[in-house]
Amino acid sequence: MKKLFTSISILLLLLNCGVVKSQSKLTLNSSITSRHYWRGIMVSNSANYEGDLLFTSGSFKFGAWGGYAFNNEYSEFDFHIGYRLSENLSVELWDLYASRDRASIDEYDYFDLKGESTNHLLDASLHFKCGNQFPLSISWSTLIWGRDLDQHKNQNYSSYLGLAYPVKIKDAKVDFNLGLNVFENSIYGKNTNLVDIGLSASRVLKINSELEIPIWAKLAINPEAETSNLIVGFNF
Repeated sequence: MKKLFTSISILLLLLNCGVVKSQSKLTLNSSITSRHYWRGIMVSNSANYEGDLLFTSGSFKFGAWGGYAFNNEYSEFDFHIGYRLSENLSVELWDLYASRDRASIDEYDYFDLKGESTNHLLDASLHFKCGNQFPLSISWSTLIWGRDLDQHKNQNYSSYLGLAYPVKIKDAKVDFNLGLNVFENSIYGKNTNLVDIGLSASRVLKINSELEIPIWAKLAINPEAETSNLIVGFNF
């Protein structure tokens, strides 16, 4: 419970009110990636298709995200909602449902919502951007319900603190990032430690006057797990 109170306190400290208005729209974002990497965790070692169907209206957004490995060893389906409180502050809630911890597709039940057996994870996040003059992004995420349990079947409230800073190098956009596992014995690692140090670079590859392909690469090092990875992909 102390972990939950700590997480809520950090979230409340960053809160600031304000509404950003925009037109409603429906978009589909798709990508092919060499692997699926998330907060220091190599979720899938295979190439993946990833897609996000997103509806936005004013400050509100709602989406459905899916990831599927080409070798059929991993699949994931997530619902997510978000709200922008100001130009620099937003909140999100994701329902994460991945198959990576099950031996067979027959072993998981999407509608199993029992705390001790569900394969769902509810991830609550707060995202803050310092400003255009100093564009540091800060995010705090806590798993508030689901299969993030300790040995006594109590909720771990695993929490992740992320920092990201973008720079422009010629035609490429580069983001430097740090990710910290806040509490011990969490889904991200056994110790309070950095679990994701790296950078990602993206640019638009111009094929001809009518065809452009956004490509990207991510270098990621996890000091806690003593791993390093290079992930590449393109969007379409």
